Amino acid sequence: ATDNSPGAQAGRSREYVLRLPTMSEVRAAQRQSGQAVAGRLDSLAEASRALERQTEDLARERPRATPGQTRNANELRYEDARRAEAVAAKQEALVREAESLKDAIRELERSADAAGLTDSTFQRQLQEIRQQLDRALTPELREKLQALRDALRELKADETKEALEDLAERQRRLREALEQSRELFQRAALEGDLANLTEEARDLADDQRQWNEATQQADSIAAAEAERQFAARADSLGAQLERLEAELPKGRQDKLHAAADQAQMAAREMRMAMSAMRQGAREDARRRGRRAAEQLQPLGDQIAQERQALQHDWRREVLEALDRALAEATRLSERQLAVERSLRRGAPPALTRSDQAALEEGVQRLGTQLRSVAGKNALVPPAIAEALAIAQLQMQRSRESVSSATPNPREAAERAGDAVDALNAVAYRLLRARDNVSAAASGSGLAEAMEQMRGLAGQQGQLGQQSAGLLPQMGTSAAGLQEQLRQLGARQRALAEQLERLRGGGELPGAGEMADEARDLARRLEAQRLDRETVQRQERLFRRMLDAGRTLQGQEEDERKERESTTAKDDDSRLPPALRARLDDDGRIRVPSWDELQQLSPEERRLVVDYFRRLGGTTSDE
Repeated sequence: ATDNSPGAQAGRSREYVLRLPTMSEVRAAQRQSGQAVAGRLDSLAEASRALERQTEDLARERPRATPGQTRNANELRYEDARRAEAVAAKQEALVREAESLKDAIRELERSADAAGLTDSTFQRQLQEIRQQLDRALTPELREKLQALRDALRELKADETKEALEDLAERQRRLREALEQSRELFQRAALEGDLANLTEEARDLADDQRQWNEATQQADSIAAAEAERQFAARADSLGAQLERLEAELPKGRQDKLHAAADQAQMAAREMRMAMSAMRQGAREDARRRGRRAAEQLQPLGDQIAQERQALQHDWRREVLEALDRALAEATRLSERQLAVERSLRRGAPPALTRSDQAALEEGVQRLGTQLRSVAGKNALVPPAIAEALAIAQLQMQRSRESVSSATPNPREAAERAGDAVDALNAVAYRLLRARDNVSAAASGSGLAEAMEQMRGLAGQQGQLGQQSAGLLPQMGTSAAGLQEQLRQLGARQRALAEQLERLRGGGELPGAGEMADEARDLARRLEAQRLDRETVQRQERLFRRMLDAGRTLQGQEEDERKERESTTAKDDDSRLPPALRARLDDDGRIRVPSWDELQQLSPEERRLVVDYFRRLGGTTSDE
């Protein structure tokens, strides 16, 4: 660059060369990232298991008195405090590593998308793994860790022991989530690698065919170098297939081994073609290149077929496990019903107590089976384990009601009945999960939930359009307007029920909030309250459902879009169900009834009523 000064000063900048990686290199980097994340998951699960054992051992230990010394019974020894501090430090490091691992999985999603792996199943598997880690890294875990820190700071033995026991329970949940994430990631990574190598084999075959067609006119040195790169890619393809061969079940290894041999044979032909091109034997190079292309041509389809067969085997494995769990849940429910009837008939407490204890053990074994299945297929929702935990808790309370000095058979029967209901809920959710898995086309059954959500989003979009069409008629005496609004409200309520079922199955994060919003919109339509605000809320709900159907995560922020602030509106608030139940039909907070106020003093009643009237926007005179 030269300026316009009399001396014409010139300046020269440094030259930079920007090299973009090829798709083959991007896919190779994505595979390496997947292997690194898998290794970190393995290490994290092992560290979590060891830390859980250490915490449990420390919580079980009883403080030992030092000979010749007297001390307070609740005083924590220095050695015990040091060991507990080490546990707390390791737990904090484990939480930080888990948080870092979540970021690594999110980066793996981006790299998979950059590598052209737009398979919704693989992307959803990675999202499910991150959600499992989110469910494990709860605020309660950090609260228990802080409670341990506080007890250690005051050197209180009893509080430290209690904090260690609570922390051990949270560590158990974290360890289970990590183990499920590890197993799910192993299957997701295997499916992703097979899809990755399918695209690599097809692209390499296309590149080889194009090279064959250009051999007559291409520069011999440049063509030989290109063929050398193709041979290296074929060698890498064969090595990756051999690596995956060791991870497949024994019955599935033969076909992948044959595919690896074909890739290596193609690499040998490519190297011979490279040598021939360097020597100027273009026809021989072209013949060798054709042989390499013939070896590579069927590889993509063979790997894809092996991936589909593997998905079928995994789906069948999960179905068989669900069938066994469903039969066991049904058997436990029948036996629990017999215990309830025995308690109502006045059976001896000792007999029912032993039966109830045996059923608790059966529920615990069923929970272990379900945790194993949940790590193999994401269509097995976590809500099943939650319902099973409720059943076990009710069984424990029933057993405790007849184990005390003054047995209470009536309360025990009620708790036993609640356990029957919880077991029936488990059976129902298992049946739904089985239907979803059997209807799934993918091995881990995840793309189907996206399709279902997209269908619901389409229904919501139609409802919004029809409401917008009726909006100009509001305030007029148009014939049939009320009936049309009633029908729209009924359709909106039916859609809310479908979203509620998705929440109950645990298949879609955020479905519960969308179901509440759809139900509130249905109430407004049924009450003939259609306005511009309602139509805008329907439009926003449609957008949220559409985004959830694409990502199964709900709304996602566009990181490349500049942030914009917006002013809050009246309809932006999201009320929890417990508070929404206290609103009247006009959306105003309902003043407590006399039954709710009668236990208060007159002065307290006056303050409460005045407070609620102020919340409702009225004065005390009204």
